[in-house]
Amino acid sequence: MSNNLLLELANPVRMKILRKIAVEPGSAEDMAQVVGTSIEEAQVGLDRLCSFKFVQKGADSNYHASPLGHLALTTLADMDFVSKHSDFFQDHELSLLPSNLVSRLGELAESRRMDGSVSNIQRVERVIRRADERVWAVTNEVMLDVVPVIREKISQGADFKLIIDQTFKPPESFEATIPELWRTVPRIPAMTVVTGSEAMLFFPNEKLEPDTSKAFASEDPQFMKWCEDLVDHLWRAGHKLK
Repeated sequence: MSNNLLLELANPVRMKILRKIAVEPGSAEDMAQVVGTSIEEAQVGLDRLCSFKFVQKGADSNYHASPLGHLALTTLADMDFVSKHSDFFQDHELSLLPSNLVSRLGELAESRRMDGSVSNIQRVERVIRRADERVWAVTNEVMLDVVPVIREKISQGADFKLIIDQTFKPPESFEATIPELWRTVPRIPAMTVVTGSEAMLFFPNEKLEPDTSKAFASEDPQFMKWCEDLVDHLWRAGHKLK
């Protein structure tokens, strides 16, 4: 994307119009109401977006986002998320993640950042206790306090998947709950817990070590789908627990 294209989208009015049109096509009058500006200014914005091929006028006389417009929004969403959390990404690594997930970081935008290892571990436990139909997790260790909860969820028919680092050394008294519902992988690219209604996500630090001191959490469907896809990828690549 050239500098000229980026400059076009740096204009807040044009950016608001493009975001709205990407969801629902409309006229200059519609965009004026959405953006809170005059019809004339909205029309100027639409004309500029059309000239750079971000927007197309359809046979119904409404304006529609073009494939380039949709692509631009996706790309900018990724950068917006990284920019918003630039301090976090200065010392956290994404290099172990599949490239298709790195290219979808914008899907994590509707999340809250939670700090504090102890409080984050407590939050994970609460997420699991609140779960109903599903508990999917990627972790480097098993929280023994929640093992009875997980057993109860499984007995109630919850969909359970647990992916763990292959170097995991369980305590002598530990017994995996239904081993076929576990997978091991050589490296954990990120930790997550996903239920039917919420998810939490932890990225490793710059040494590629698990870091529970900072987490992202959300009930947003896109955020949850990103975490689900991480679990799916590792589940397919993993090995059954021995």
